[in-house]
Amino acid sequence: MPLSQSTAQTYLQGSIKVTLENAELWKSFHDIGTEMVITKHGRRMFPHCSIALSGLQPLANYVLMVDMIPVDGCKYKWKKEQWEVAGTAEPQPPCRTYTHPDSPAPGRHWMKQPLSFLKMKLTNNTLDQHGHIILHSMHRYYPRFHVIQADSSFTVRWGSFQTFSFPETVFTAVTAYQNPKITKLKIDHNPFAKGFREGGTHYHTTIFFFFYLSRPAELDRFQLPSADKAQTQSVYPPPPPPLHPPFSLEQGYQHHSMQDWSQYPLFSYSSW
Repeated sequence: MPLSQSTAQTYLQGSIKVTLENAELWKSFHDIGTEMVITKHGRRMFPHCSIALSGLQPLANYVLMVDMIPVDGCKYKWKKEQWEVAGTAEPQPPCRTYTHPDSPAPGRHWMKQPLSFLKMKLTNNTLDQHGHIILHSMHRYYPRFHVIQADSSFTVRWGSFQTFSFPETVFTAVTAYQNPKITKLKIDHNPFAKGFREGGTHYHTTIFFFFYLSRPAELDRFQLPSADKAQTQSVYPPPPPPLHPPFSLEQGYQHHSMQDWSQYPLFSYSSW
């Protein structure tokens, strides 16, 4: 979707620039067809979202948010080693927004180094109470990055903001990887998947759990570590834009700008 003249002028006036930090990694997945696993308890993304900002006012406070928007109105299925349209998309769950934990912070803070959204998690649990982003499996989405000039998450509705998105970040939400090429890329590049590589520890871990299940009485004394519970903060964003055709890399990043959110009600969401 090309930028309109008014939007482009607003972008130049705002002078804010957002760069996707790991763009080459995203593109390597995009060329095959990126898949992101979603689970009931929430799963982190890989590649994860990481951006760099410039052009902010050094002393002004900003809140950074991310939400996930459907690419189109379709549901997909993996068939004959490729993705095919399987019908009309399911009604989308309430659109949640993940707020970067450093928010709010002055512009100089945001510009001093790349920003990671590593702790953001995706889930298919429509009753989730932990603030994770709720998505439907077998649907395609892309992340939007919102840069809002505001002093807190509760005043973003009155702050001027600009929104950025990148075509190479489009992905299909799945409960298990469908494309074996994507699985290989994840194992090769994700540092948390090192146990699945040749010579890794996954084999030994599998043996341990088999032994654990077969001899529970003797292994009761072993306590497995519990998962960390990362505190997150989320709010409901403005309604998503009308559905449009999927991105193409030739279009470059997409930029949207609005002067204020007063027409959109925002509701606080707590992870507690």
